[in-house]
Amino acid sequence: MRLLPLLALFTLPVHAADYVVLVGPGQTFNPAELTIAAGDRVTFRNSGGTHNVKANDNAFRCANGCDGDGQGGDGAAANNIWHFSRVFPTAATIGYYCETHGTPSNGMRGTLIVLPSTPVELQSFDVD
Repeated sequence: MRLLPLLALFTLPVHAADYVVLVGPGQTFNPAELTIAAGDRVTFRNSGGTHNVKANDNAFRCANGCDGDGQGGDGAAANNIWHFSRVFPTAATIGYYCETHGTPSNGMRGTLIVLPSTPVELQSFDVD
């Protein structure tokens, strides 16, 4: 009987993905709900109109950069074609809205569902 190990048990890193949420035109986020994995990056892009993106829990407020980003960012609603990207490192449900056209509970608002990242595990086994 000959045993041949095919694969050792180890975990492969999962690469983060990039997503885009369109802000406008009109009073919409597209998609209004997005499910991602922890560590993924979302780029919010103004497609027309005076908008910004503010987290319901005040974790971020962004348009031409983000308030408090250390780079002079300004999260006030703006009508130029702006974009910003943010990585969401931990599992959570994050509500957000446009201060000009919505509130956390109605109007122009959206939701990010951040799932825990799931490492891929390869199993080892022997072949006779």
